[in-house]
Amino acid sequence: MEGYASLHLTVLLSLLLSTFICVMGLTSPPLISPDERLELREEARDMFYHAFNAYMENAYPADELMPLSCKGRWRGKEPSRGDIDDTLGNFSLTLIDTLDTLVVLGDIDEFERAAKLIIKDVSFDSDIIVSVFETNIRVLGGLLSGHILAEYLQLNMNVMHWYRGELLQLAKDIGFRLLPAFNTTTGIPHARVNLRHGLKVRGLESSRETCTACAGTMILEMAALSRLSGEPIFEEKAHRAMDELWRLRHRSSDLMGTVLNIHSGDWVRRDSGVGAGIDSYYEYCLKAYILLGDDRYLGRFNKHYSAVMRYISQGPMLLDVHMHRPNSNSRNFMDALLAFWPGLQVLKGDIKPAVETHEMLYQVMQRHNFLPEAFTTDFQVHWGQHPLRPEFLESTYFLYKATGDSYYLEVGRKVLKSLQRYARVSCGYAAVKDVRTNVHEDRMDSFVLAETFKYLFLLFSEPNELLLDLDQFLFTTEAHLLPLTLARSTNASLLNQIVNSMDLNGSDLSGDDLTDARTCPNIQHLFPEKVRRPLRNLVDGVCPHKELRRRLKAVDFQMGNTDHLKLLKEMGISIMGLDDGRVQLVHAFGNAASTVDAEEGLIFMQEMVELSKFTPQTETMQQAVSFSDYQGKLTVIPAGPAHFGKILRLPSDKVTAKVGVALPVRGCETLNWPQMLSGRIVILERGDCMFVEKARRIQKAGAVAGIVIDHTVGTSVTKSTMFAMSGDGVDDVSIPMAFLFYDDAVRLLEAIQKTPDIDVTLSSFAALEEGTRGQFQGKEVTLEPPSKHSALDKIKESIIKFINNPIQTKSFGSENKPNVPVLQPPKSFSEENAPVSSAPTHKSKIPHLNELLLSIVLQSDDLVLQGVLKHDSPIPNELFAKLKDKIPKKNLQLFSTLAQQGLFTLNEDTIQSLDLDYLSNLNNIDSKVEMKNQEPLPHFGSATPVPLHSVLQESKEGTEDLCVNCNSKEAVDNEQVLNIDFPVLRPPTSKSEPIEESKQRTTLDKLRFPDEL
Repeated sequence: MEGYASLHLTVLLSLLLSTFICVMGLTSPPLISPDERLELREEARDMFYHAFNAYMENAYPADELMPLSCKGRWRGKEPSRGDIDDTLGNFSLTLIDTLDTLVVLGDIDEFERAAKLIIKDVSFDSDIIVSVFETNIRVLGGLLSGHILAEYLQLNMNVMHWYRGELLQLAKDIGFRLLPAFNTTTGIPHARVNLRHGLKVRGLESSRETCTACAGTMILEMAALSRLSGEPIFEEKAHRAMDELWRLRHRSSDLMGTVLNIHSGDWVRRDSGVGAGIDSYYEYCLKAYILLGDDRYLGRFNKHYSAVMRYISQGPMLLDVHMHRPNSNSRNFMDALLAFWPGLQVLKGDIKPAVETHEMLYQVMQRHNFLPEAFTTDFQVHWGQHPLRPEFLESTYFLYKATGDSYYLEVGRKVLKSLQRYARVSCGYAAVKDVRTNVHEDRMDSFVLAETFKYLFLLFSEPNELLLDLDQFLFTTEAHLLPLTLARSTNASLLNQIVNSMDLNGSDLSGDDLTDARTCPNIQHLFPEKVRRPLRNLVDGVCPHKELRRRLKAVDFQMGNTDHLKLLKEMGISIMGLDDGRVQLVHAFGNAASTVDAEEGLIFMQEMVELSKFTPQTETMQQAVSFSDYQGKLTVIPAGPAHFGKILRLPSDKVTAKVGVALPVRGCETLNWPQMLSGRIVILERGDCMFVEKARRIQKAGAVAGIVIDHTVGTSVTKSTMFAMSGDGVDDVSIPMAFLFYDDAVRLLEAIQKTPDIDVTLSSFAALEEGTRGQFQGKEVTLEPPSKHSALDKIKESIIKFINNPIQTKSFGSENKPNVPVLQPPKSFSEENAPVSSAPTHKSKIPHLNELLLSIVLQSDDLVLQGVLKHDSPIPNELFAKLKDKIPKKNLQLFSTLAQQGLFTLNEDTIQSLDLDYLSNLNNIDSKVEMKNQEPLPHFGSATPVPLHSVLQESKEGTEDLCVNCNSKEAVDNEQVLNIDFPVLRPPTSKSEPIEESKQRTTLDKLRFPDEL
């Protein structure tokens, strides 16, 4: 009945697809002659050595080869790639993983040399966090297989007489270092472990989740280690993990989820399939029975297999479903890791569905040259990467072994030629970043040598051409060789049984006469060609198949480009602003202008996800912006780091300089007066372009660092989620960059406004903590950066707790307020908090941060100031018509010029809230007049007129005294106010007499704005 049901599904699928089938001619693939097979075998051997020699000459003892850079990849020395780097442990991963491949190729001399290098150079005593799963299958499996083959060669080929089990000792070492991962309430291991400290490091003690494959792919290696070393604990731990996973299956469907909690056993992700996250669990259920002879694993596998074929297998396709709702698909794409499934079906003896699924995968591979990392149900690319995975070749090899059909040799030739054409580089073989463009990625994983080339070589090799009889071995998920005699062996008897069952050439001496043989022949003779024939057009026959003409790719998208935003809208993509200032892209198929636009929008979203996922990210550290006021009191503001530029880590890694403001302030266009930014820390406002574009412009202008400030009112480190500024994958920025939220930036700008020549320092928050720990001016100063794992409340609490210096403001007749923490979050400014003033106030229409930026700009170098004042900008006609009778045209032009620098928005409200008489007066000053000892330029804001300090003017010889405003009357006493309706920017210097409290006016006290602004 099961075979009939499968056939029925196949026929039904063919009928459903028949309306989409395009008629095309079919030709049988040419048969490969014996000579061609030998040529392909030797070409596969050459491919292996091209990659292996490139690793040994350019990368060893590093873990992996970077084929484009032609150097080794070391953990911690290259930019972090995220979780993928947990595979690396600085323990010569590729050489360990490749050991048994050298024996399969018959290269005994190189195998002996590699074993000596590993014994001499490899150490696992490193303070590095590694993946338990990857270390088990690659390192432990490679060492065990190397040990077994080393002793076999020692006894049978009169080589390696020096070997005394050193590889097994290394295997025990790494095995014991993995054991702490099993210290959980369920027995299911942690996903990661520290090689030196186990779980006693930050971040691991709180880890809770692992994948099903990660926990269920331990039994083969751990059991082999126990039976070879005599230490039963390894096998016991692995058995317990497998038992717990079996207990956690869904009882009604017999399916497994993908991610679970290691302590409670609760499922985190209930998707069930045979691909990523779950694949090798099913594989090890069957292979544990084959290798260990434990019948319980056969029963478990049969239960799981029946469930997979009932719910997940849909004709030749394998689609994920919900484990608790198995009749409902959880996604509409398949990933490349499921390509191992036909090979596992061959091992079970179910050939027909294996042929069908393999044929579907082969057609997808033919369309795209490689099997993409994921593809949709209509066989389009979902994830375009291809890291030269071996799973498809593995299934091809086992199908050829089971059927003897030379069709699979032709499949292997197609794979070989694609590798040679699209992946081979001068220094090995490089992964393909996108199968649609065939762009290379600087990556060659260890499995390329351990599995991909091994299966490729074996596919074109006959059994009598090999040194080993592979029928006496079981391939692990990493293609390492473990002897089948482990099922009935101890360490003492294992080797003799291996030797007695094969001769030097690998032929079977005992044949079918082994009394305890546990194999079942497949009595049903299937014809693969008949099975493949109905599926021959499954992929290419889907009509219509047309190339989508792309108008915008994710890598080319610019946030401030209006044309790009318009295209996104046509694609059905909307941009939503989040509370913390970030943006979110949302795609709705129904909002697109057409179905073609909707399809392009879907591709754009997929590219954007992949761009953020696979763009190399630099490890970042919390940054700090610090400065001291006129009394020497230190203020420290936590700042966000960047994924580009120089990352400040050590106490010596700090930049101290005076501050400049970019004009335009957002730094997304050509900068005006760039010479004024040279040698300064430049302040920019967030928005209109990428962070890295701002950094490039100020770096070109000679800036030593940059601070990007948020434009969203009310954000702060205590209320908003800190993040790292992203780059674009091009590493051409060498200056450090930091990010400040709105309220935190206001604190910095107010300090700069009061003291324009203040020195500001960028540094690492952690390094600043070490540098300032202890006594600082009689008070204890301790800094602690906010933890990315803590809640926002903890961030706020830690900052206020550890930074206890009070804010000290200059006194102008009033007493300073004591005991206010430096980093206490800014409070809302209300009228009851504002100091009493004799002058009436009015509300400004410009946000406080922009007022501060404007006032700082107007304190800048004379070249900048005069450049702004003398620049005539066009005035919008509508605005000019409304205000021409209220404000002089010259002032409106100045407004327009300042607005063009991004300092405020040009509209009627902002113009009427400011007064530019001072600027117009300054323009009327004769160029021969020099102003000396002048107070800083006034702030354009919400303040009302206050008395100005005397402006001293000195005329050069031969000129007459000129007034600041010839239309104004002479000042008659100290109380007379000039017609310049602005406060002074800062109080008189310490040598000047303090003014009376009734006349006191500072930006910090007066320029307060309601929350709604």
